[in-house]
Amino acid sequence: MPKDHNPWVSGLSRRQFLANLGLGGALFAGISRHLYGVADTPVLGAQPGSQPPFEQILASTSGITWVHRNARSPEMYLPETTGAGCAFLDYDNDGWMDIYLVNSGKCDFYDPKPPLRNALYHNNRNGTFTDVTDKAGVAAGGYGMGVAVGDYDGDGFPDLYVTQYGRSILYHNTGNGTFTDVTEKSGLAAPGWSSSAVWFDYDNDGRLDLFVCRFVDFDKSKNKFCGNAQTGDRYYCIPRVYDPAPSLLFHNNGDGTFTEVGHNSDIGKSMGKAWGVVAADINNDGLMDLFVAKTRWPTSFLSTAARENLKKSRFRRAWATAWTAGPAPALAWTPVISIRTVGWICSSPTWIRKCMLSITTITTRLLTTSPCPQALAWSAAS
Repeated sequence: MPKDHNPWVSGLSRRQFLANLGLGGALFAGISRHLYGVADTPVLGAQPGSQPPFEQILASTSGITWVHRNARSPEMYLPETTGAGCAFLDYDNDGWMDIYLVNSGKCDFYDPKPPLRNALYHNNRNGTFTDVTDKAGVAAGGYGMGVAVGDYDGDGFPDLYVTQYGRSILYHNTGNGTFTDVTEKSGLAAPGWSSSAVWFDYDNDGRLDLFVCRFVDFDKSKNKFCGNAQTGDRYYCIPRVYDPAPSLLFHNNGDGTFTEVGHNSDIGKSMGKAWGVVAADINNDGLMDLFVAKTRWPTSFLSTAARENLKKSRFRRAWATAWTAGPAPALAWTPVISIRTVGWICSSPTWIRKCMLSITTITTRLLTTSPCPQALAWSAAS
């Protein structure tokens, strides 16, 4: 291998790589300035007096009136601290991107009246959207965390895997504008707290497999008291007070069912509190690898082993990022089309500034950790 070979950027031209880094810097700088009041943060690539690249479209215009509820309660259950994911997908193959939004819902500590639901909005091709959730049959109703989109059966229509606290859901796209819940048949319920997931073909058999991030071992009976014991004032616990849960790797059997095979690899042995994941061929060996972001545990890459071991679904931990001694989740820059804000937002403006400054250094170091206690973590890409 040439001395100056960099596996992180192999396959990208210098122009493409620099463009990606510039976009990432502008993205994070914009987030810091507009969301958290961090002034004097330069936006890379912005021209003085130019119009911002994005504009807010009000619900009264778009027709997207759905609202997320976080189920906040006096007992301060840990899942209440998390937001939920969403997906852009063309579920009916009309060439226009539709939107799927994930909500909280009924679980062992929350029973909303009336029930909450997720939402699927159909793109009307004129800047507006129509709620088709009930017609499509994708309301879910559990305590949602995120969603992964993939055509797992190869019929040409994207399917939905909704990660939830308690039990996840696989919706099969029937191709006529509706979905069918095939969770039990598929074997993808993944009991516990599933935070996010990614579809990818780890063994190159032409079928999408599924990696599911699981967070901590938690249920209502395991809720801990965190706060001032003298006054009784209660606060949300940070994740470190709970035990980690193993993540899962499901092999696509090609008949609508899946088999969990992660326990045979480092996936089952790496007991981190997984929060987000992206799949990419990191080392350009033709095999898909995984980057798994965790809280208070070393964020790790899981690389597929030698080809002869693929059928045994063996993964090995290839690298781990540096990480701080504090409860800060790791941040990472990865070449995928995804962005999600998750985690525990810094409460101090000073710490927020340090978080955002740490984020901007991603463009030069590619991997970094945040010094921010109870920090906000991103998975982001160009």
